[in-house]
Amino acid sequence: MGLREENAARTRRTILDVALGLFLDHGYESTTMEEIAAAAGVGSSTLYRYFASKDLLLVEPLQVVGRLADALLRRPEQEPIEVALGEMLLDVLAAPREHSLVTRAQAVVHATPSVRGRVLELVADERRELEQAVLARMGRERGDLQALMTARTAGLVLEYYSELSEQMQADGVWTPEVEVRREGIAVHLRETLARLTVAPPLLPRLP
Repeated sequence: MGLREENAARTRRTILDVALGLFLDHGYESTTMEEIAAAAGVGSSTLYRYFASKDLLLVEPLQVVGRLADALLRRPEQEPIEVALGEMLLDVLAAPREHSLVTRAQAVVHATPSVRGRVLELVADERRELEQAVLARMGRERGDLQALMTARTAGLVLEYYSELSEQMQADGVWTPEVEVRREGIAVHLRETLARLTVAPPLLPRLP
């Protein structure tokens, strides 16, 4: 990364840090873009160049759109789809993240009903991206039920881990400042997937 890119990344991080702090202290709706720019020490034009709208300051820390699909498409073509999906989940869960930003963004979203719809859009976009990647990987046509349910099951595993991390933080068992190594995540994920294999979810049926 060159000096220009480093400075841009630092400015972006500062803006996000300041914005989330203001959202938590004064409320998302009450905080203006001009107040964020002033507190971050940048001009309004600079702020809008990095974040074209206020909701993007919440969306970016939470955004994973395309990450699952990209991680799947990077796996070797000859790898079984089940293994490829497991490795995809591990890559995404173990990827370096600004956990403090994520945690604070989640807190703002939980306290601000008006922005929850935007987050739900992100989840839907991620689901569609992954479904297309799984369909391509399995060589199936659009609408193939097994491929679509395969993709959605993988997404549910990721959702489970997101909720688990929130619960662990609420219980004081873990904080974002504590580094979790990839090896530790792999052990836990392997155990979780093994439990699902031994006792899979029951499918609805009609008598």
